[in-house]
Amino acid sequence: MRSSLTMVGIVIGIASVIFIVSVGQGAVKFVTSELSSFGSNVITVFPGSSFATSFASGNTSLTIEDFNAIKNDKSITNIDKAMPLAISSIPASANGIDKNILLRGVTSEALDILNPTIVSGNFISEEDDATSARVAVMGVDISEDFFGESTDPVGEIIRIDGKPFVIIGVAKSTNALFGGTFNNFIYIPTSVVLREIIGREASLQQIAIKVKDPKFINQTTEDVTLLLRERHNIDEGEKDDFVIQSFNDVLSTIDTVTNLLTMLVAAVSGISLVVGGVGVMNIMLVSVTERTKEIGLLKAIGARQNDILTQFLMESVVMCLIGGVVGIAIGVSGAWVVSLVTGIPFVLSVQAIIIAVGVSTFIGIVFGLYPARRAARLSPIDALRYE
Repeated sequence: MRSSLTMVGIVIGIASVIFIVSVGQGAVKFVTSELSSFGSNVITVFPGSSFATSFASGNTSLTIEDFNAIKNDKSITNIDKAMPLAISSIPASANGIDKNILLRGVTSEALDILNPTIVSGNFISEEDDATSARVAVMGVDISEDFFGESTDPVGEIIRIDGKPFVIIGVAKSTNALFGGTFNNFIYIPTSVVLREIIGREASLQQIAIKVKDPKFINQTTEDVTLLLRERHNIDEGEKDDFVIQSFNDVLSTIDTVTNLLTMLVAAVSGISLVVGGVGVMNIMLVSVTERTKEIGLLKAIGARQNDILTQFLMESVVMCLIGGVVGIAIGVSGAWVVSLVTGIPFVLSVQAIIIAVGVSTFIGIVFGLYPARRAARLSPIDALRYE
Protein backbone atom coordinates (compact mmCIF):
# COMPACT_ATOMS: atom_id res chain seq x y z
CA MET A 1 0.00 0.00 0.00
CA ARG A 2 2.82 2.36 0.91
CA SER A 3 4.59 1.70 -2.40
CA SER A 4 1.34 2.13 -4.35
CA LEU A 5 0.66 5.51 -2.75
CA THR A 6 4.24 6.52 -3.46
CA MET A 7 3.72 5.87 -7.18
CA VAL A 8 0.67 8.15 -7.42
CA GLY A 9 2.81 11.16 -8.37
CA ILE A 10 4.47 9.26 -11.20
CA VAL A 11 1.13 7.84 -12.37
CA ILE A 12 -0.46 11.31 -12.51
CA GLY A 13 2.51 12.84 -14.31
CA ILE A 14 2.78 10.13 -16.97
CA ALA A 15 -1.00 9.93 -17.45
CA SER A 16 -1.20 13.70 -17.94
CA VAL A 17 1.48 13.71 -20.62
CA ILE A 18 0.01 10.75 -22.53
CA PHE A 19 -3.53 12.15 -22.27
CA ILE A 20 -2.77 15.69 -23.45
CA VAL A 21 -0.47 14.56 -26.27
CA SER A 22 -3.01 12.03 -27.59
CA VAL A 23 -5.96 14.41 -27.31
CA GLY A 24 -3.92 17.27 -28.78
CA GLN A 25 -2.79 15.24 -31.78
CA GLY A 26 -6.32 13.95 -32.27
CA ALA A 27 -7.68 17.51 -32.21
CA VAL A 28 -5.06 18.67 -34.73
CA LYS A 29 -5.89 15.71 -37.00
CA PHE A 30 -9.59 16.52 -36.74
CA VAL A 31 -9.14 20.21 -37.50
CA THR A 32 -6.75 19.45 -40.36
CA SER A 33 -9.24 17.02 -41.87
CA GLU A 34 -12.10 19.51 -41.56
CA LEU A 35 -10.07 22.35 -43.01
CA SER A 36 -8.91 20.14 -45.86
CA SER A 37 -12.47 19.18 -46.76
CA PHE A 38 -13.62 22.78 -46.49
CA GLY A 39 -10.84 24.48 -48.36
CA SER A 40 -7.20 23.51 -48.07
CA ASN A 41 -6.89 24.99 -51.56
CA VAL A 42 -8.62 28.30 -50.73
CA ILE A 43 -7.11 31.61 -49.68
CA THR A 44 -9.26 34.49 -48.46
CA VAL A 45 -8.56 38.20 -48.71
CA PHE A 46 -10.08 40.52 -46.07
CA PRO A 47 -10.15 44.33 -46.02
CA GLY A 48 -8.31 46.29 -43.32
CA SER A 49 -4.85 45.98 -41.86
CA SER A 50 -5.93 43.28 -39.38
CA PHE A 51 -8.78 40.88 -38.70
CA ALA A 52 -9.97 43.20 -35.94
CA THR A 53 -10.76 45.85 -38.55
CA SER A 54 -11.88 43.56 -41.39
CA PHE A 55 -15.59 43.96 -40.73
CA ALA A 56 -15.51 47.46 -39.34
CA SER A 57 -18.22 49.77 -40.60
CA GLY A 58 -17.09 51.82 -43.57
CA ASN A 59 -14.05 49.68 -44.34
CA THR A 60 -13.68 50.04 -48.12
CA SER A 61 -10.10 48.94 -48.73
CA LEU A 62 -11.26 45.90 -50.73
CA THR A 63 -13.18 46.66 -53.90
CA ILE A 64 -14.94 44.89 -56.73
CA GLU A 65 -12.21 46.29 -58.98
CA ASP A 66 -9.65 44.43 -56.84
CA PHE A 67 -11.60 41.23 -57.39
CA ASN A 68 -11.74 41.78 -61.15
CA ALA A 69 -7.99 42.49 -61.23
CA ILE A 70 -7.22 39.26 -59.38
CA LYS A 71 -9.62 37.21 -61.49
CA ASN A 72 -8.34 38.59 -64.81
CA ASP A 73 -4.60 38.62 -64.04
CA LYS A 74 -3.21 35.93 -66.33
CA SER A 75 0.22 36.07 -64.69
CA ILE A 76 -1.13 34.38 -61.53
CA THR A 77 -1.49 30.99 -63.17
CA ASN A 78 -2.38 29.00 -60.06
CA ILE A 79 -5.78 30.65 -59.58
CA ASP A 80 -8.64 28.31 -60.48
CA LYS A 81 -11.65 30.35 -59.39
CA ALA A 82 -12.28 33.60 -57.50
CA MET A 83 -15.40 34.88 -55.80
CA PRO A 84 -16.33 38.26 -54.29
CA LEU A 85 -18.24 38.09 -51.01
CA ALA A 86 -20.35 40.81 -49.43
CA ILE A 87 -21.70 40.15 -45.93
CA SER A 88 -24.36 41.99 -43.97
CA SER A 89 -26.77 41.60 -41.07
CA ILE A 90 -30.19 42.71 -42.20
CA PRO A 91 -33.89 42.33 -41.23
CA ALA A 92 -35.93 39.82 -43.20
CA SER A 93 -39.47 38.49 -43.11
CA ALA A 94 -41.15 35.39 -44.51
CA ASN A 95 -44.04 33.14 -43.58
CA GLY A 96 -45.21 35.68 -41.00
CA ILE A 97 -41.85 35.66 -39.18
CA ASP A 98 -39.60 38.69 -38.80
CA LYS A 99 -35.97 38.42 -37.71
CA ASN A 100 -32.48 39.71 -38.39
CA ILE A 101 -30.55 37.43 -40.70
CA LEU A 102 -26.95 37.01 -41.82
CA LEU A 103 -26.77 37.75 -45.52
CA ARG A 104 -23.92 36.66 -47.76
CA GLY A 105 -23.55 37.83 -51.34
CA VAL A 106 -21.93 35.13 -53.49
CA THR A 107 -21.57 34.09 -57.11
CA SER A 108 -21.91 30.72 -58.81
CA GLU A 109 -18.27 29.96 -57.89
CA ALA A 110 -19.48 29.33 -54.32
CA LEU A 111 -20.43 25.81 -55.39
CA ASP A 112 -16.74 24.99 -55.92
CA ILE A 113 -15.23 27.17 -53.18
CA LEU A 114 -17.68 26.66 -50.29
CA ASN A 115 -18.63 23.09 -51.32
CA PRO A 116 -22.28 23.18 -50.17
CA THR A 117 -24.72 20.31 -50.55
CA ILE A 118 -27.90 21.32 -52.38
CA VAL A 119 -30.85 20.04 -50.34
CA SER A 120 -33.52 21.27 -52.76
CA GLY A 121 -33.80 23.59 -55.74
CA ASN A 122 -30.72 25.21 -57.24
CA PHE A 123 -27.85 27.46 -56.23
CA ILE A 124 -27.17 30.96 -57.53
CA SER A 125 -26.09 30.87 -61.17
CA GLU A 126 -23.73 33.06 -63.15
CA GLU A 127 -26.71 34.57 -64.91
CA ASP A 128 -28.36 35.45 -61.59
CA ASP A 129 -25.35 37.54 -60.58
CA ALA A 130 -24.92 39.09 -64.01
CA THR A 131 -28.56 40.22 -64.13
CA SER A 132 -28.74 41.12 -60.40
CA ALA A 133 -31.68 38.75 -60.02
CA ARG A 134 -33.54 38.91 -56.72
CA VAL A 135 -33.14 35.25 -55.86
CA ALA A 136 -32.07 33.68 -52.58
CA VAL A 137 -30.66 30.36 -51.35
CA MET A 138 -31.24 29.54 -47.69
CA GLY A 139 -29.04 27.57 -45.33
CA VAL A 140 -30.92 24.64 -43.81
CA ASP A 141 -30.99 26.11 -40.30
CA ILE A 142 -32.30 29.52 -41.33
CA SER A 143 -34.83 27.77 -43.60
CA GLU A 144 -36.16 25.84 -40.60
CA ASP A 145 -36.38 29.07 -38.60
CA PHE A 146 -38.70 30.62 -41.17
CA PHE A 147 -40.58 27.65 -42.63
CA GLY A 148 -40.10 24.70 -40.25
CA GLU A 149 -38.41 21.34 -40.78
CA SER A 150 -40.96 19.67 -43.06
CA THR A 151 -41.57 22.55 -45.48
CA ASP A 152 -39.65 23.07 -48.72
CA PRO A 153 -39.43 26.88 -49.13
CA VAL A 154 -38.39 26.79 -52.81
CA GLY A 155 -40.67 29.15 -54.72
CA GLU A 156 -41.65 31.13 -51.61
CA ILE A 157 -40.98 34.84 -51.20
CA ILE A 158 -38.72 36.28 -48.51
CA ARG A 159 -38.42 40.01 -47.97
CA ILE A 160 -34.87 41.14 -47.24
CA ASP A 161 -34.59 44.76 -46.16
CA GLY A 162 -38.14 45.15 -47.45
CA LYS A 163 -37.28 43.87 -50.94
CA PRO A 164 -38.87 40.65 -52.27
CA PHE A 165 -36.62 37.72 -53.18
CA VAL A 166 -37.66 34.38 -54.66
CA ILE A 167 -36.20 31.40 -52.79
CA ILE A 168 -34.64 29.14 -55.42
CA GLY A 169 -32.86 26.62 -53.22
CA VAL A 170 -31.84 25.26 -49.81
CA ALA A 171 -28.24 24.26 -49.14
CA LYS A 172 -26.20 22.93 -46.25
CA SER A 173 -22.64 22.17 -45.22
CA THR A 174 -21.73 19.10 -43.18
CA ASN A 175 -18.36 20.55 -42.22
CA ALA A 176 -18.09 20.33 -38.42
CA LEU A 177 -16.05 23.53 -38.08
CA PHE A 178 -17.84 25.81 -40.55
CA GLY A 179 -21.12 24.03 -41.28
CA GLY A 180 -23.02 25.88 -38.55
CA THR A 181 -21.93 29.21 -39.99
CA PHE A 182 -22.86 28.23 -43.55
CA ASN A 183 -26.24 26.79 -42.56
CA ASN A 184 -27.34 30.02 -40.83
CA PHE A 185 -26.76 32.33 -43.80
CA ILE A 186 -29.04 33.40 -46.64
CA TYR A 187 -27.24 33.66 -49.98
CA ILE A 188 -28.08 36.12 -52.75
CA PRO A 189 -26.05 37.41 -55.73
CA THR A 190 -23.11 39.60 -54.74
CA SER A 191 -24.15 42.30 -57.20
CA VAL A 192 -27.52 42.64 -55.46
CA VAL A 193 -25.98 42.90 -52.00
CA LEU A 194 -23.57 45.61 -53.10
CA ARG A 195 -26.09 47.73 -55.01
CA GLU A 196 -29.34 47.25 -53.11
CA ILE A 197 -28.47 46.13 -49.56
CA ILE A 198 -25.14 47.58 -48.47
CA GLY A 199 -25.42 50.57 -50.74
CA ARG A 200 -21.68 50.71 -51.46
CA GLU A 201 -21.31 49.13 -54.87
CA ALA A 202 -17.53 48.92 -54.80
CA SER A 203 -16.91 47.51 -51.27
CA LEU A 204 -16.35 43.84 -50.44
CA GLN A 205 -15.93 42.01 -47.14
CA GLN A 206 -14.01 39.06 -48.62
CA ILE A 207 -12.47 37.72 -51.81
CA ALA A 208 -12.20 33.93 -51.86
CA ILE A 209 -9.64 32.39 -54.22
CA LYS A 210 -9.43 28.71 -55.08
CA VAL A 211 -6.02 27.58 -56.29
CA LYS A 212 -5.30 24.79 -58.75
CA ASP A 213 -2.39 23.26 -56.83
CA PRO A 214 -2.28 23.61 -53.00
CA LYS A 215 1.48 23.01 -53.09
CA PHE A 216 1.96 26.49 -54.53
CA ILE A 217 -0.60 28.24 -52.32
CA ASN A 218 2.12 30.31 -50.61
CA GLN A 219 3.39 31.55 -53.97
CA THR A 220 -0.14 32.44 -55.02
CA THR A 221 -0.60 34.34 -51.75
CA GLU A 222 2.56 36.33 -52.47
CA ASP A 223 1.42 37.06 -56.05
CA VAL A 224 -1.98 38.33 -54.86
CA THR A 225 -0.30 40.41 -52.15
CA LEU A 226 1.99 42.09 -54.68
CA LEU A 227 -0.92 42.77 -57.03
CA LEU A 228 -3.06 44.37 -54.32
CA ARG A 229 -0.16 46.42 -52.91
CA GLU A 230 0.46 47.79 -56.38
CA ARG A 231 -3.22 48.57 -56.92
CA HIS A 232 -3.51 50.26 -53.52
CA ASN A 233 -0.32 52.28 -54.03
CA ILE A 234 1.32 50.88 -50.91
CA ASP A 235 5.01 51.77 -50.77
CA GLU A 236 7.75 49.42 -49.59
CA GLY A 237 7.84 49.26 -45.81
CA GLU A 238 4.21 50.35 -45.41
CA LYS A 239 1.67 47.99 -43.90
CA ASP A 240 -0.89 46.26 -46.11
CA ASP A 241 -4.47 47.56 -45.94
CA PHE A 242 -5.72 43.99 -46.43
CA VAL A 243 -5.21 40.58 -44.81
CA ILE A 244 -4.76 37.28 -46.64
CA GLN A 245 -5.57 34.06 -44.79
CA SER A 246 -4.87 30.56 -46.07
CA PHE A 247 -5.26 27.02 -44.83
CA ASN A 248 -1.53 26.87 -44.10
CA ASP A 249 -1.79 29.94 -41.86
CA VAL A 250 -4.66 28.46 -39.88
CA LEU A 251 -2.93 25.11 -39.54
CA SER A 252 0.29 26.80 -38.42
CA THR A 253 -1.63 28.70 -35.74
CA ILE A 254 -3.31 25.51 -34.55
CA ASP A 255 0.05 23.71 -34.37
CA THR A 256 1.57 26.59 -32.40
CA VAL A 257 -1.28 26.69 -29.87
CA THR A 258 -1.29 22.91 -29.50
CA ASN A 259 2.47 22.79 -28.97
CA LEU A 260 2.30 25.54 -26.35
CA LEU A 261 -0.48 23.73 -24.48
CA THR A 262 1.45 20.47 -24.66
CA MET A 263 4.58 22.13 -23.27
CA LEU A 264 2.54 23.73 -20.47
CA VAL A 265 0.97 20.44 -19.43
CA ALA A 266 4.34 18.70 -19.73
CA ALA A 267 5.84 21.27 -17.36
CA VAL A 268 3.03 20.73 -14.84
CA SER A 269 3.37 16.97 -15.27
CA GLY A 270 7.12 17.33 -14.69
CA ILE A 271 6.38 18.72 -11.24
CA SER A 272 4.26 15.64 -10.49
CA LEU A 273 7.08 13.41 -11.69
CA VAL A 274 9.63 15.17 -9.45
CA VAL A 275 7.27 14.82 -6.48
CA GLY A 276 6.76 11.19 -7.37
CA GLY A 277 10.52 10.67 -7.63
CA VAL A 278 11.07 12.17 -4.15
CA GLY A 279 8.38 9.82 -2.86
CA VAL A 280 10.19 6.86 -4.40
CA MET A 281 13.45 7.95 -2.79
CA ASN A 282 11.79 8.25 0.60
CA ILE A 283 10.17 4.84 0.41
CA MET A 284 13.46 3.28 -0.66
CA LEU A 285 15.28 4.93 2.27
CA VAL A 286 12.64 3.49 4.61
CA SER A 287 13.10 0.12 2.93
CA VAL A 288 16.87 0.26 3.50
CA THR A 289 16.31 0.99 7.19
CA GLU A 290 13.75 -1.79 7.60
CA ARG A 291 15.92 -4.33 5.76
CA THR A 292 19.23 -3.52 7.41
CA LYS A 293 19.58 -7.06 8.83
CA GLU A 294 18.79 -8.55 5.44
CA ILE A 295 21.55 -6.43 3.91
CA GLY A 296 23.98 -7.59 6.59
CA LEU A 297 23.08 -11.22 5.98
CA LEU A 298 23.53 -10.82 2.23
CA LYS A 299 26.97 -9.31 2.75
CA ALA A 300 27.91 -12.02 5.27
CA ILE A 301 27.30 -14.74 2.66
CA GLY A 302 29.37 -12.96 0.03
CA ALA A 303 27.22 -10.26 -1.59
CA ARG A 304 29.35 -7.39 -2.90
CA GLN A 305 28.53 -3.69 -2.79
CA ASN A 306 27.57 -3.77 -6.49
CA ASP A 307 25.13 -6.63 -5.82
CA ILE A 308 23.34 -4.66 -3.08
CA LEU A 309 23.42 -1.49 -5.19
CA THR A 310 21.92 -3.31 -8.17
CA GLN A 311 19.21 -4.95 -6.06
CA PHE A 312 17.89 -1.73 -4.53
CA LEU A 313 18.34 0.23 -7.75
CA MET A 314 16.31 -2.35 -9.67
CA GLU A 315 13.58 -2.20 -7.04
CA SER A 316 13.40 1.57 -7.50
CA VAL A 317 13.34 1.29 -11.29
CA VAL A 318 10.66 -1.40 -11.26
CA MET A 319 8.52 0.69 -8.93
CA CYS A 320 8.78 3.66 -11.29
CA LEU A 321 8.15 1.51 -14.36
CA ILE A 322 4.99 0.10 -12.80
CA GLY A 323 3.85 3.63 -12.09
CA GLY A 324 4.69 4.54 -15.69
CA VAL A 325 2.72 1.61 -17.11
CA VAL A 326 -0.30 2.44 -14.95
CA GLY A 327 0.00 6.10 -16.00
CA ILE A 328 0.19 5.12 -19.70
CA ALA A 329 -2.91 2.92 -19.33
CA ILE A 330 -4.86 5.72 -17.63
CA GLY A 331 -3.70 8.34 -20.14
CA VAL A 332 -4.54 6.19 -23.18
CA SER A 333 -7.93 5.21 -21.70
CA GLY A 334 -8.75 8.83 -20.96
CA ALA A 335 -7.85 9.91 -24.50
CA TRP A 336 -9.97 7.09 -25.92
CA VAL A 337 -12.99 8.14 -23.83
CA VAL A 338 -12.57 11.77 -24.95
CA SER A 339 -12.47 10.67 -28.60
CA LEU A 340 -15.71 8.72 -28.13
CA VAL A 341 -17.48 11.64 -26.44
CA THR A 342 -16.26 14.46 -28.70
CA GLY A 343 -15.91 12.60 -32.00
CA ILE A 344 -12.28 13.62 -32.57
CA PRO A 345 -9.95 10.88 -33.90
CA PHE A 346 -8.21 8.68 -31.34
CA VAL A 347 -4.47 9.08 -31.83
CA LEU A 348 -2.09 6.85 -29.90
CA SER A 349 1.23 8.67 -29.63
CA VAL A 350 3.92 5.98 -29.67
CA GLN A 351 6.57 8.66 -29.20
CA ALA A 352 4.87 9.90 -26.01
CA ILE A 353 4.69 6.33 -24.67
CA ILE A 354 8.39 5.72 -25.37
CA ILE A 355 9.26 9.01 -23.66
CA ALA A 356 7.05 8.06 -20.69
CA VAL A 357 8.82 4.72 -20.27
CA GLY A 358 12.20 6.44 -20.55
CA VAL A 359 11.24 9.09 -18.00
CA SER A 360 9.99 6.40 -15.59
CA THR A 361 13.27 4.52 -15.87
CA PHE A 362 15.28 7.72 -15.46
CA ILE A 363 13.37 8.70 -12.32
CA GLY A 364 13.88 5.22 -10.87
CA ILE A 365 17.64 5.45 -11.44
CA VAL A 366 18.11 9.04 -10.26
CA PHE A 367 15.96 8.87 -7.14
CA GLY A 368 16.86 5.26 -6.34
CA LEU A 369 20.63 5.76 -6.58
CA TYR A 370 21.13 7.41 -3.16
CA PRO A 371 19.14 4.81 -1.16
CA ALA A 372 20.83 2.00 -3.11
CA ARG A 373 24.33 3.40 -2.44
CA ARG A 374 23.46 3.85 1.24
CA ALA A 375 22.39 0.21 1.46
CA ALA A 376 25.50 -1.00 -0.42
CA ARG A 377 27.86 0.87 1.94
CA LEU A 378 26.44 -0.57 5.17
CA SER A 379 28.96 -2.53 7.27
CA PRO A 380 27.91 -6.20 7.40
CA ILE A 381 28.71 -6.46 11.14
CA ASP A 382 26.79 -3.30 12.04
CA ALA A 383 23.93 -4.42 9.80
CA LEU A 384 23.65 -7.83 11.45
CA ARG A 385 23.66 -6.25 14.90
CA TYR A 386 21.03 -3.61 13.89
CA GLU A 387 17.82 -3.72 15.95
